Amino acid sequence: MHSLPPVYPRIRHAGFLEQAMRPVLDLIEALGGSREAHEAVAFPLAADSDLLVSFVVDTSARFVTLTREGLQETGLDTQSMYELAIDNMLRLVAPNVGTRDFGCYRALVAGDGFEACMLLLPDLWEQFAQEFEGELIAVVPRSDVVYFTDSRGSFESRGEAVTAADALGRMCSAAARIKAAAGAEGLSDRVMALTPDGWCVRGTLGAFAPAMEA
Repeated sequence: MHSLPPVYPRIRHAGFLEQAMRPVLDLIEALGGSREAHEAVAFPLAADSDLLVSFVVDTSARFVTLTREGLQETGLDTQSMYELAIDNMLRLVAPNVGTRDFGCYRALVAGDGFEACMLLLPDLWEQFAQEFEGELIAVVPRSDVVYFTDSRGSFESRGEAVTAADALGRMCSAAARIKAAAGAEGLSDRVMALTPDGWCVRGTLGAFAPAMEA
């Protein structure tokens, strides 16, 4: 176990992961191998989410998605691997984690493309939420972009009062543009709230963004 190459978490769109793995799995099955053994170790970020939590192994030459067979070879269970991956990630990015203020919403900053993976740190988000009046609402249109805002907050932008609903609309509009520009690299169109039970999907970018398009 101690000789394992570094393993890190990855947040991926469910459709992307399935498409990326399918050709390999089809070939393995055609050659008589076990499709299940070579499936990626992955689980949903939240109920109704379009995001999956997976793992990658840093082989120094490239990052390789961890499969069920690979996990079994490590002797670890999924929870232990998850904890190891989180620890590895924090060693890389913890000194760099911060926020950028956009007025009526903020962006999380981590570096090395780990912004989306910061969603796996509930204590971090609970700290942010302590200064909010309502729920902390987050969007993740790309792996290196996470925006969040207060569902009941009041804001000011260029001397103009901004309601919580307008702030959410502006955030979702910005996220929708980023996701569209990212193409295949885009991540999620879900709008999520931080709850005591974890992330909960509240809707989609399109459901909140149109209010700000006029």
